[in-house]
Amino acid sequence: MEDQHFLDQESLNIENERPTFLTVLAIITFVVSGFLLIYATFQLVTYSEVEQREAIELMVGQMEETTTNETAEIMGDMTSSIQLMAEEDIENHTLFSSISLISILLSLFGAFMMFNMKKTGFHLYLGSKIIGLIPLMFYTLSGLVVGYYILFGFFTLAFVIMYAVNLKHLK
Repeated sequence: MEDQHFLDQESLNIENERPTFLTVLAIITFVVSGFLLIYATFQLVTYSEVEQREAIELMVGQMEETTTNETAEIMGDMTSSIQLMAEEDIENHTLFSSISLISILLSLFGAFMMFNMKKTGFHLYLGSKIIGLIPLMFYTLSGLVVGYYILFGFFTLAFVIMYAVNLKHLK
């Protein structure tokens, strides 16, 4: 007698379908990381220490001109903080750019792997975010650096949590 099931064995092999939420997260990561990759590469190729120092001097001069007696103390602290951070950035530009490129590429590759339903992609993505924190550890602690830590930490943690929610779907 012939087997007349309306579902054959091929139809029963259902592949893991990518959740819409994971697709959206991956696309957002592709777009943002793509822009960051272009920006970081452009910065690495076109960087000029002389131009950076001139830009800092110009910015500090403009900040000092617009400072009034009431805002002098606040602006003075902010100006010195910006100058210190800019000097540290100039000193370590190649290192920071290289670390940034590595972090961005790992983030892109991790998102691509998660897009293809591979759990290893989450671990690469998480590693890329940890690597992305390394340059912040070189800066002298100031209000500006703490602000970057908070901003970077908020978005990084949000995306890591959103990707972690989808781990159960990944192989």
